[in-house]
Amino acid sequence: MSPKKNYNSDFLKIPKKFFFDFTRGFFDGDGTVYIYKVNGTPQIKVGFVSPNLSFITEFNKQLCEAIGIQRKAVHKFHSKNKKAPLYNICFYIDDCEKLAKFIYGNNPTLYLPRKRRVFEKWKTIKRRHYIKQNYPSKIGWHLNQRVFT
Repeated sequence: MSPKKNYNSDFLKIPKKFFFDFTRGFFDGDGTVYIYKVNGTPQIKVGFVSPNLSFITEFNKQLCEAIGIQRKAVHKFHSKNKKAPLYNICFYIDDCEKLAKFIYGNNPTLYLPRKRRVFEKWKTIKRRHYIKQNYPSKIGWHLNQRVFT
């Protein structure tokens, strides 16, 4: 145990066989998932947040590699009650489904039920057929400072 462990710049060395458990724990503690609508079409979003840029950057790299997706952009923002900046990465739709399969695929017994229920609900939602357009990256992100991808 150490004080202010969130600010420690060293990334934990997690064996690959336990990385999905670590990811699920990080998600349950400092992650978010919710379903929302854009132009009437249901969407799902998952986010991870950390005050440690080097940690979230390395986590992003390892997680995206583990689930076989492109690395996500790291965004910097300030919360109302914290003076130090926070950093986040976000996943949408197909990447969320791959993430859920990664963290829940081995049928774990330890997880936060309210977060897993969002993924279960997402599986039951019928989405209308739509053609993905080349819209600018998520509206509102311009308010946050993009650190890098």
